[in-house]
Amino acid sequence: MGGLTWWWLTLVVLLAVLVVGGIGWWAAGRERTAPDAVLVAHSRRLTQLPAYRAALSRQRVRLLGIGAIIGFTVLPLAVAAGRPGTTETIDPEKNNRDIMLCLDVSGSMYRTDKAVLEDFAEIVKNFRGERIGLVLWNNQAVTAFPLTDDYTLVEEQLTGYAEGFSIFGGGQYDPTDGTFNERIYASSQVGDGLASCVFNFDHVDQERPRAIILGTDNEVHGSGVYTLSEATELAKERKIRVYGLNPMPYGSHHSELSAATEETGGRTWGLDQPGATDEVTSNIEKLEAARLPDVAPVHVRTDLPTIWLSLGLLGLVALYPVLWWWRR
Repeated sequence: MGGLTWWWLTLVVLLAVLVVGGIGWWAAGRERTAPDAVLVAHSRRLTQLPAYRAALSRQRVRLLGIGAIIGFTVLPLAVAAGRPGTTETIDPEKNNRDIMLCLDVSGSMYRTDKAVLEDFAEIVKNFRGERIGLVLWNNQAVTAFPLTDDYTLVEEQLTGYAEGFSIFGGGQYDPTDGTFNERIYASSQVGDGLASCVFNFDHVDQERPRAIILGTDNEVHGSGVYTLSEATELAKERKIRVYGLNPMPYGSHHSELSAATEETGGRTWGLDQPGATDEVTSNIEKLEAARLPDVAPVHVRTDLPTIWLSLGLLGLVALYPVLWWWRR
């Protein structure tokens, strides 16, 4: 909870209430000693009567109760006038960052993709402002969900597709659905998959930090529309960095993938174990942060007067019947 932005306004309201209360008390005192008052002799005996003292005690209790209710009403309203709320610091550049998850869902990638998506479902919980998208591909690409900053949706989809990697043959979150065209005699088309991910970025006329996390073993079978080299050129033209995740970090396939990602300013990591994506994501965050210019953070304030206004309203609701009962 942040401090009161207009704390002085709260003090002004409380001071005004005290002044009004003091004037009322002073006026009541003057009324008791008004010059036209009728003086009654030997009235002290009357004030000592038990019935009189009981009535006076009841009157004091009523006044104290009403005073407490008025305080319970005025104090929250005074606090609400001071605009209580929370403050949050937002990095404007980070808020413009787009990250596309681009995953090969051919048979050799099943176990790795499950681990990658599970880790990202946890990592996304700490994101603030980045837009995330997911494209799944084998010999053709399917957009699982476009770029979005709805992290509830992102987490649900990532978790759901991760579970789908354990279900061969379909289901609500079948990650292979639509990614394999039987009429195309090819599989694991890395060039076409990467190109599809490049084309999934919107607002191409805007300068936005963009990155692709490409999960593939780069074992291409057959030929597609784009080669890995051609897709890499597309990414470079649009200033998109590509980061590779390879479950088999050895041989010519890994060397080719590493060279392609480094051309875009990214790099490729080997995934020797499922938990390795945590380290990979940390490194990507550092590299992307270094890419951004120094921009002053923006402090965003959110007013939270609801609880205080509710307490004040509750006090008013309680005050009216008490005053009505006392008047009777």
